[in-house]
Amino acid sequence: MNLSITLGNHDNFIKISKHYNLGADYNSKKIYRSEIENYFRFIYLDSSSGIIDIKQLEWLKKELITTKPIMIFIHHPIIGLNLKVDEMGKLKNREDLIKILEKIPNKISIYCGHYHMNSSLTYKNINQYITPAVAFQIEKDPSKIKINTTISGYRIIKLKNNELSSEVKIIKYAN
Repeated sequence: MNLSITLGNHDNFIKISKHYNLGADYNSKKIYRSEIENYFRFIYLDSSSGIIDIKQLEWLKKELITTKPIMIFIHHPIIGLNLKVDEMGKLKNREDLIKILEKIPNKISIYCGHYHMNSSLTYKNINQYITPAVAFQIEKDPSKIKINTTISGYRIIKLKNNELSSEVKIIKYAN
């Protein structure tokens, strides 16, 4: 497996593609790609502009044709949360992605960030894992955005043959 990245809302395609261009689409200024390992299909989406454009959606439909469990890596969460941060920072066309993904019979695991918190949600065949940020966390609050600078975190994803697991590590008073 190669080193793979997904661009986020603070990333710049031109600057990053000078150093990492695996899956780079210079016309749309996006980096997205997929690969198949022995037991899984890995899909890396580019939501850096806050939307998955039509070209990437059409590409995704083709990449989802597999008998293997699917792991999607994307900056923005696809399944929404009832939180103020989701109201303000959600992926603009996530409903389009959900419609595509829920039709797939495979188990789908989504790993994302953007909301600077640890959260997991399940919708039909889709499990979504939001990973904490190393910089600061956003409290889970439906009415306001509240920043917590005393906690940092990250997620370790483990693959062993056809088994998938992940674990969140929290570091208190890290900043």
